[in-house]
Amino acid sequence: MSLFDDDIIENNDMDDAGTVHPKKTDDDIYDDGLKPPISSDMFIGHDNVEQELLGLWNAHRMPHAIVLNGLKGIGKATLAYRLARFVLKESGSGNDGLFGDETLPTTLSVSSDHPIFARVASGGHPDMMVINRPFDERKGQIKDEIPVDDIRKVAPFLRKTSSNGGWRVVIIDDANCMNRNGQNALLKILEEPPKNAILLLVTHGAGGLLPTIRSRCRFISMSPLDDNAVDRLLNKSSDAIIASDDKALVKAMAEGSAGQAIALMDNGGVGQARIILDALNKIRSLTHDQIDTIALSYGKSGDVKSVQNFVFVTNWWFETLAVCMARKQKSSHIGGMDMLIPDGESLRTLLSLYEEVSAHIDSCINGSLDKRYMIYKALRMIQK
Repeated sequence: MSLFDDDIIENNDMDDAGTVHPKKTDDDIYDDGLKPPISSDMFIGHDNVEQELLGLWNAHRMPHAIVLNGLKGIGKATLAYRLARFVLKESGSGNDGLFGDETLPTTLSVSSDHPIFARVASGGHPDMMVINRPFDERKGQIKDEIPVDDIRKVAPFLRKTSSNGGWRVVIIDDANCMNRNGQNALLKILEEPPKNAILLLVTHGAGGLLPTIRSRCRFISMSPLDDNAVDRLLNKSSDAIIASDDKALVKAMAEGSAGQAIALMDNGGVGQARIILDALNKIRSLTHDQIDTIALSYGKSGDVKSVQNFVFVTNWWFETLAVCMARKQKSSHIGGMDMLIPDGESLRTLLSLYEEVSAHIDSCINGSLDKRYMIYKALRMIQK
């Protein structure tokens, strides 16, 4: 695909990031072929984590709070709902070991035709509370923070008697989006955790949590998905046949995140990635007019997805070249494309340039500056 063909992808039909349905999360991107985490019965690639949680339950050592931490798009929210359904089903039926039941479950899976599954999927289970970033109707986008008032609702919820004598479950996704007041409110609950209740904190990087919160939770780190798991989820997400080169490029760029892989395949994202990579690979031969064309194509007002794709692909290009240089390689062939190291570039100068370009992009995004200017200047910085 050439950078300046007449069929440059405009992506005007892409959903603006600000119009995402509130039940979608950053952790699990899905489309018609995959269900959202709250109603998904498909869980792939983390058997070791599932067995760890199952072992804790069967040994009657289930902690009162668990942090599920890892990259976006690897299934953390899916696991949180999977565990929630399991706990609600097992405790509600008296199978939590409190009544001497010796039949131990061997999986966290709850059948999709079970009443518990339907009640959780509808958001109507009385013993489960879900907290995430709310949707701002005025601005038409999801808020950056989870309000402290939402966290304060957790304590009275947990003080209630469960509907059937079982456990109560609270899911907070993404827990890093709690501000300091929200985290302090949660800390008070963790200091005196109620009996037969579990809090599941989904995070994409637990460094944002207070150390006092982390110390009171069972920390479970979830690894990036392997290529086989990403393959299965890509195939499930769409009936379309994916070209082998496109799949190879997508898997390399996703780096174990099925959510990112699916996002790249949706609405021409992989085509955009190839266009941007083609430009970066021959950046020093581009004219100012050609760079301006790219900026106009990917910096359109309101086209949030295209801007996000540009930033993501540019970051990945820098990181890929840095790995090549660290390995003393002159190039890397991925998905039918050669990632070429510019002549005369050293690892030190490349990393310095990466830092400067990232700082420029961050300042433009945080300052709500014109995205065409952001992209144009970023490419000119790389070109020099």
